[in-house]
Amino acid sequence: MPIPSFDHNLVLPPHLGDPTQLSELSPYPCTTLELCQQLGTSPERRRILGRFLDFRERLTSAGLTTGFQWLDGSFLEDIEARQGRSPKDLDVVTVYWGYDIPFQHQLVTSFPEFAEPTLAKANFSLDHYPFDASYRPEATVELARYWISLFSHNRLAVWKGMLRVELVTAADDSAARAELAKATP
Repeated sequence: MPIPSFDHNLVLPPHLGDPTQLSELSPYPCTTLELCQQLGTSPERRRILGRFLDFRERLTSAGLTTGFQWLDGSFLEDIEARQGRSPKDLDVVTVYWGYDIPFQHQLVTSFPEFAEPTLAKANFSLDHYPFDASYRPEATVELARYWISLFSHNRLAVWKGMLRVELVTAADDSAARAELAKATP
């Protein structure tokens, strides 16, 4: 399914017509190539997407290969039309599971931007938050509830959708980089 277009509220729609059908609900699955093709519409957006791809490459290089990412924020809105500005970053939650505590400590030591949103913003133009979905079932449910609730509205309290990208998609990420390169003057 392609990424839905912005709706009359200038956001991704929270569903595609029937909110009881899982296939029509946000978060919408997409590839990094689709993301770059549809939302890489300005130099600022392409810069942010390039940094997002850099971040993903660092994650997989560090060994984090099981999971997916939820994407949101003003990047997934027509913020240019609403506020006359480009998005400043991309909001990302990396949902992962199956990694022991020593691995996670090593990941944070070698890649501090993974766990420190301030560093992720400064170095990758991302508001990034890790979400270990294997910690405890009740914690997983509560964290999922938190992120879905937070990401399902914008700052104007408008219902909106979000995207889901699988974590390890090397071929798509490579094609996405090529897409960004051909769009850059």
